[in-house]
Amino acid sequence: MAIFKKQDQRTEARLLLESSGEVELPPAEVDAAAIVMQFEQWRPFLPELFETLRAGTIAEPVPVMNDAATFAVHGRTRTFWVKIWHASVERTRIERVQVLSCLPLARGTRVIARTLFDEETDGESEDDE
Repeated sequence: MAIFKKQDQRTEARLLLESSGEVELPPAEVDAAAIVMQFEQWRPFLPELFETLRAGTIAEPVPVMNDAATFAVHGRTRTFWVKIWHASVERTRIERVQVLSCLPLARGTRVIARTLFDEETDGESEDDE
């Protein structure tokens, strides 16, 4: 049995957003049909993603992904890891959005890492004296 690659003219017209730095996304049209999700449990948060993309936003590369095409888009309450395909270089119409992750927004969160030394001295160090 032979396997044939089916040509899809729409796919060839899409432009995958790729960058090693932040990208400013202008306000863009996006339809619910353009969304592809990894997990169905994220569906209740999609209106926030639509609102963010329609208003325009900054897309930040996700450092743990080495593909230069996965971006973090921050909404009001969630951070979405996405891949975005636009219809043209103007980026005013989004053809497809693949949602890879949907996390609670953690901007401005401060992480305090303790060392073994800190635990042995109950957090006191020579600098505290």
